Amino acid sequence: MQARQFIAELKARGVYRVAAFYSAGAWALLQVVDIVFPIVGLPDSGVTMVLAAAALGFPVALCLAWWFDLTAEGVVEAPPVDITSERAALSPLHAIEFVLILALMGLVAFLYFDRLGTAAGEQASSTRRVAGGSVMQRPSIAVMPFINMSSASEGEYFGDGLAEEILNLLAKLEELDVAARTSSFYFKGKAMDIKAIGKKLGVEHILEGSVRLQDDKLRVTAQLINTETGFHLWTETYNRDLDDLFTLQDDIASKVTDKLQLILSPQSRDKLKSDLDVDPLAYDYYLRGRDFLRQPFDRAALQSALDWFTKSVEVSPQFASGYAGICDSVLGLYELNDTVTLFESAEKACHRALTLDSNAVPVYVALGNLYRNSGLYPRSVKEFNRAISLKGTSVDAYIGLAETQVAASDLALAEENFRRAIELQPFNWQAQRSMGNYLFTVGRIAEALPYYKRITQLLPQSESSLNNLGAVYYILGDAEQALVIWHQSLELSPTPTTYSNVGSSLFFMGEFEKSAQMYRKAIAQTPDDYEMWGNLGDAQRFYSSEEAHYKPVYLRAIELVGERLKINPIDAGALALLAHYHASLGNHEQSLQNIAKAQEAGPKNMYVFYPSATALVLLGQLDEAMAALATAVELGYPPELAKIDAGFRELLHTPKFQQLVHAADTTKTKKEG
Repeated sequence: MQARQFIAELKARGVYRVAAFYSAGAWALLQVVDIVFPIVGLPDSGVTMVLAAAALGFPVALCLAWWFDLTAEGVVEAPPVDITSERAALSPLHAIEFVLILALMGLVAFLYFDRLGTAAGEQASSTRRVAGGSVMQRPSIAVMPFINMSSASEGEYFGDGLAEEILNLLAKLEELDVAARTSSFYFKGKAMDIKAIGKKLGVEHILEGSVRLQDDKLRVTAQLINTETGFHLWTETYNRDLDDLFTLQDDIASKVTDKLQLILSPQSRDKLKSDLDVDPLAYDYYLRGRDFLRQPFDRAALQSALDWFTKSVEVSPQFASGYAGICDSVLGLYELNDTVTLFESAEKACHRALTLDSNAVPVYVALGNLYRNSGLYPRSVKEFNRAISLKGTSVDAYIGLAETQVAASDLALAEENFRRAIELQPFNWQAQRSMGNYLFTVGRIAEALPYYKRITQLLPQSESSLNNLGAVYYILGDAEQALVIWHQSLELSPTPTTYSNVGSSLFFMGEFEKSAQMYRKAIAQTPDDYEMWGNLGDAQRFYSSEEAHYKPVYLRAIELVGERLKINPIDAGALALLAHYHASLGNHEQSLQNIAKAQEAGPKNMYVFYPSATALVLLGQLDEAMAALATAVELGYPPELAKIDAGFRELLHTPKFQQLVHAADTTKTKKEG
């Protein structure tokens, strides 16, 4: 077909007209969907799909125009065109018309491909590969504590509180990954480069700033930084009255999302509004309470936090965050004391907070933790799932859910949720620690080691991470390395846990009096910890046979564990230790009853069967003791510790004990080989 005839055919069959109308319609569609889809909450990928479908339909429309005509009789096959009849029609005017239509089609095509390319670019830029091969789909940010520029050091709490509230606003967005407060606030006061902090936290952006508070005037500077380049993406200084604080928080959060080019759903945009109707004085009290909750958990700090939160809700009785703070404070006190009244107070405060704000994810997490500690596992799971339904990227909710599933012996689901938490935030040290603790608890000690090492990389000055790492080395039989690490931990911060770990190492080495000294130092800091009292009782019983030295200690341990069991009567670990304490005092019947309860509540817990074995040795039931010890070893407890545990002296040279140790050594050698 000649070119002239082909052009004539295009015109006669109406292909020009269809191309023009289709291009104009496509352009209109581009404008409509680009505006309407975000308004109704449809994702940006939906816009791209509509445009792609329209682009695919273009050649189909042209083909249909070529083959068929729309007539009064309906759709009929288009007849061929006689070129002689069309010659006269191919005038310069028609040629110009043809060129204009082609230009229109080219312009629309350009806009289409530009739009599709932009979407692909956004998708590519939002996808980043992180350690371990995980892929994170959303932009990520860490909010650092705002530096206090006020003349009074007391204003420190205000800068931290402002940063935390902005962090909480951003953390509500499904479109953005936000580093946990405990992770980002760890770097407060540390002279580290922004790029290094970004690498430690695994985030692409950091929001930092400063705050100066004088009388009722507030000066805040905020700046958003790209951690890969170190360049500022945005910076702004605000001079506001203190009454405008909530508007200021909303404005900073909105500016951050704009600069990150996030496409937010209407629901997310609503979440960026604080909508707080609270007296500034009440909010000031609230920030002071939060400041105490950021400190290491001890009775004094928790009580101070509770006092400030209580003042806050007295000034503003409808302040949901104030009640959430009371919930967190009382929950912390409850975990330290295990008293019924504290449990009831924590539950009441949490539910009051939810009454005022039914979408408060942290409060659902707090309730989940509360019910887990109380043995109410189905209710705990319900609260964590509610939190996850509101925010599917809540690492705290996944960790809490997994810990509840461990307590309920649902280990497969627990491990899946621990791993999910790490996938969400690979640089979150709490997620790494929780996974390590889980593997340690179920006896997969060697598997826990990489997770604890990872924490020491993320938090090189953390006594807690060193404590855990030392425990792994100790359980694996490297007592020398464990003691080195624990002494490093003591130099950083002499905590009860570290004192207890050193005491336990001395106990297994036969240094019972030195061990007792370490346990006393631990008890001085945590006087209501039944495990510390029980450990002290064991140490004093072995270095002094006089009952007066150890009986009052065991009685105190029994009293404290009894308080714990009032709240959670199916705490398997507590029941097993209670059996050991009773056996140490010769209370035969009580010990056996608690052994049975413990093994029923924790059939897969090596920390149930090991103290059960030591209790049965004290009761003289050596065969039953060997059976319990064998189960503990099967569940993962290292026989190397059983060989040096003074509690198994009566079993040490029996054939069954030797056979158990030999079989474990053989298995270990095969695995290492």
